[in-house]
Amino acid sequence: MKKSCLLAASIAAALPLSVQAQNSSKETALEEVMVTAQRRTESLQNVPISISAFTAADLEKTNATSAKDYLQFSPNVTFTEDGEVGNRGLNLSIRGVSNVSLGEVSVQNSIGYYVDEVSVGSVASGAFNPQLEDMERIEVLRGPQGTYFGRNALGGALNLTTKKPTEDFYASASANVGRYSTWGASGVVNVPFSDTFFMRAVAAYDESDGIIENVNPSGAENSGYEYTHGRVAFRALPSDALALDLSVSYTKEDEGLDATVASGVLDLDTKSIFGDGFVPIDNQLGFYPRNQRKVNHDAPEYNRNKITIVNARVAYQFDGFELRSVTGYIDSENGRLFDQDNISTDTIVRRNDYSGESYSQEFRLQSTGDNRLDWTVGALYAKDKIEQFNTIRAGAEGSYTDPDTGEVIGLLPPIPAGFRINENNWVFETRSIAFFADTTWNATDKLALTVGARYTKDKIENATFGVVAFESPVDPTSASSDFTDASPRVVLRYMPSENITTFLSASSGYKAGGVDSVEGETIPFDEEKLWNYEAGIKTLLADGRVRLNASVFFIDWKDLQVQANFLLDPDDISSGTERTLNAAKASSKGAELELQAQITDNWSAGLGLGYLDAEFDDFKDAIIQGQIADLSGERLPRTPKITANGYLEYGRDLTGKLNGFVRTEWVHRSETPGDLEGVAREELGLPKFPYEIPAYDVVNLRLGISGETWDLLGSVENLFEEEYYNATADNFGLGGIRLKPHPRMWNLRFTYHTR
Repeated sequence: MKKSCLLAASIAAALPLSVQAQNSSKETALEEVMVTAQRRTESLQNVPISISAFTAADLEKTNATSAKDYLQFSPNVTFTEDGEVGNRGLNLSIRGVSNVSLGEVSVQNSIGYYVDEVSVGSVASGAFNPQLEDMERIEVLRGPQGTYFGRNALGGALNLTTKKPTEDFYASASANVGRYSTWGASGVVNVPFSDTFFMRAVAAYDESDGIIENVNPSGAENSGYEYTHGRVAFRALPSDALALDLSVSYTKEDEGLDATVASGVLDLDTKSIFGDGFVPIDNQLGFYPRNQRKVNHDAPEYNRNKITIVNARVAYQFDGFELRSVTGYIDSENGRLFDQDNISTDTIVRRNDYSGESYSQEFRLQSTGDNRLDWTVGALYAKDKIEQFNTIRAGAEGSYTDPDTGEVIGLLPPIPAGFRINENNWVFETRSIAFFADTTWNATDKLALTVGARYTKDKIENATFGVVAFESPVDPTSASSDFTDASPRVVLRYMPSENITTFLSASSGYKAGGVDSVEGETIPFDEEKLWNYEAGIKTLLADGRVRLNASVFFIDWKDLQVQANFLLDPDDISSGTERTLNAAKASSKGAELELQAQITDNWSAGLGLGYLDAEFDDFKDAIIQGQIADLSGERLPRTPKITANGYLEYGRDLTGKLNGFVRTEWVHRSETPGDLEGVAREELGLPKFPYEIPAYDVVNLRLGISGETWDLLGSVENLFEEEYYNATADNFGLGGIRLKPHPRMWNLRFTYHTR
């Protein structure tokens, strides 16, 4: 912690030097960043939206391979890793707005996730974390983005743009090695077949033994993985007015057991069945934090994901406006086998087999060029379908024998192996139609007014069948609900000078409701709505050597959707139920600041700060393990008050043909409750560990050297081995709530490329 604070202090102390720098030069000014947050290419500094943008150079320098690698540098953005859909599984929160994450309930997302203009949020695993090879730019948009991103961009959106085929030949090959027998290889090739037809292809493979080792020879060996990813993109320019783009990507993720260890603190599900006096079983390995490497699981666990994405875009330029078509198709699969008892005995095993299919078609007509009136109109049709099969079955061992004392602990009643404790099939289907429009009146060169809106109609259909509880059939259910919404947006932008942009905005966000199934009955939940009020300023200082962007905001929620997991019958493990509840009112207020500075020709630095105060204003009927609790006035889960990050970098020419850099990074998150049980921790008499996720500070180190045709990058993440976790998986398990450790990691990557 002291080392982290010293790094932060050094960054803060260095930043004013950039403002005072003498004889500043345009050659050392910060590079202008272009974004497409409003579906047209604009300077980051002119867009009246709070955005954290990461260029291709940023992603390569920080060795970004997963969403967590850039999200940690975004103020008021939090991600949690509970390990339940593999090493890359994330649950994202922006300004306190997060997805409802339930194992057997599929609901609409709260954060829009787009790759090359296509929504990729509806996948079988519930959360898509795409591979980042050959990425052009990533934008993290904070606040509702209903007008342009629409499909459930309630709290914000992630806008990812891949590199497109170009008219120049290019090729590269990379190889990397890292801790825990991690290694991989990737390649990129760009081929211009003619002056008007180009192709770009990407292929990557990564393998690792993972951070968790299983000491039980009957189970999966470790939390290792094999990732295979490929993308091929084609671009055709038949005329000056017409551009055709087609890409197909495929990702396959084969993983072993979850990268989590037991905490030794039983969750309320387990306590309700085995009683408060039940002692967690540690399999002679110990609990977190003493044990952060080993588990003793007998089941051959796995996590498997397959995702295919087809993306087709057509753009035709007319005189003064453009017609654009965006077509997306996603086919996804998720398979999971989990040792539900979480110990060495063959007692309870869970299996999930999910599949998803998504189709979307958007048409957009928008003005081009410099106009007094800029406008966009469009329409979208989308259909998402998720099919789930879930089964929890008894194993062959109904008791556990303590190897030290010989004590026999009964775990199951006398039931045969394969006995279905709980089994079900779900089908979730969403059809969405939307119309949107956005108009900006450039009243003067300095003053602009934007008015936009999106109308959405969603039809939600859910069905269950083949439901079994303790080998007893449960009646199937089916239900559907329709939801409509009009989400407006108003923005006033004033630019007193070329390098200063100020804005005031009010925007509405919407997420469809749905229907849950409980004991053969359907229980609806309402749509979630919010208003976001924001004021911001974006500035360039010291002849473009300093970029300072800041904003303040207030979010007012109605019917916030939250998750609840509990047993309908405390004495019956088969009665496990997952419900989506509505908190009547909630609010979130805060501030964000992002600063980048080119201090000298060789030194650069950055600082990001976020403050967030998010709470339930009115939530009197929260369900916590079958009990009704009043959470009014309590903090929302997964909402740390302070998010902070910084970096300090030194780079220089080493010789006429060699360049090098060294970079230190710091990431801070303050403490926060991990889930609803954590929010109600004091009321329920629960311990602080692990329900209250503690604050943490992480320091990373990067070093790089580059020649004319090659690059060598070394990274050490969590340099000082900070012991931390960022999520609690409060599922049933006899070893307690599971936590994902974060050991020190190192990686070395070499890339050869054409000039």
